[in-house]
Amino acid sequence: MPDPKQNNFPLLADFMAALTSVSFREWQEFVDDYARRAELAGECRHLADLAFRGGDAAARAHLHDVLAGIYAYEFSQSAARNPDQDPQPVLRDVTSILENAMLDNEFRQVPEELLSGYPSGEKEYVRWLKALIQDHPASSHPMYSEHLTSSATVEDIRFLLAQETSLDPRFDDILAIMQFGATGAEKMEIASNYWDEMGNGTFADVHTTLFSQCLTSIGVDQGYIESNLLPVAKECGNLSAGLALSRRHYLRAIGYYGVTEFLAPRRFRQLVTAWDRLGLPAEGKIYHDIHINVDAHHAAGWYKNVIGPVVQRDPAAGREIALGTFLRLNTSAYYLDRVLEACLKQLLPA
Repeated sequence: MPDPKQNNFPLLADFMAALTSVSFREWQEFVDDYARRAELAGECRHLADLAFRGGDAAARAHLHDVLAGIYAYEFSQSAARNPDQDPQPVLRDVTSILENAMLDNEFRQVPEELLSGYPSGEKEYVRWLKALIQDHPASSHPMYSEHLTSSATVEDIRFLLAQETSLDPRFDDILAIMQFGATGAEKMEIASNYWDEMGNGTFADVHTTLFSQCLTSIGVDQGYIESNLLPVAKECGNLSAGLALSRRHYLRAIGYYGVTEFLAPRRFRQLVTAWDRLGLPAEGKIYHDIHINVDAHHAAGWYKNVIGPVVQRDPAAGREIALGTFLRLNTSAYYLDRVLEACLKQLLPA
């Protein structure tokens, strides 16, 4: 099977280049050329088929490279430089096909019986969902519960944090987006979480600033990240972005990010234990220290004020919230399996 990056998807390559480099006139020609857009859509469907039906690892990596580029564009202010240039028609063509293929592949991993038979009452549903999380392998993964606390090296910490850059630096923007359309306690809970991410108005305490400080304290720069980022980390980052950016996935997103809030305190406590054991710089652990308590508070609030009321208002939403929950649990477990595997390989004698 030829490598799909080697000009096997020329229109897709043109599209990615066009996002940042073509003139207004050239872009409008692209938008108005429906035959070309149909060919581009065909390339996207072929790439998705290779990646998820054909099991082609190179195609899957290429698909996630494209989505990562699209999401980077969507989370940036790039479009502000060309206010009259509207890439959305073609951007939607590409994103819809690749994103749906990515998500459908993950949804197929969740048996339908796990998503049905849940209680419809607000409190009962939350208890049911939390029990599912606690029983899942991701809840106490050996990467955190065993390796970090007892035997992880400084290089293991650096490697893990490089992978975490696929989500942590973007989490404040994700929370901002998720507030759209929410009301009452639901909106206030997400807003409270967002304001904590914003350092409660103090720039030095903004969580993305503290995360950057954490990386710098142990020498993790952009070059290190690019050299060490695992494909599975990019995939998890794409899933996180796709669920947040598309409003139709809101119910799945609140289940997905509920898991993130629920598991963060224990995981971060275990990382701080490793940090202290290795004698790493104190300023580097502030980000994780803060989240041990903050995320415990937000996890309780997320289930009480976001998930519970949504299910009380519409019991059918319980299935979609559970689907998002399992998506996060399954991908987190697989992701940490790969990270732990890579760390253990570094311990093997040459």
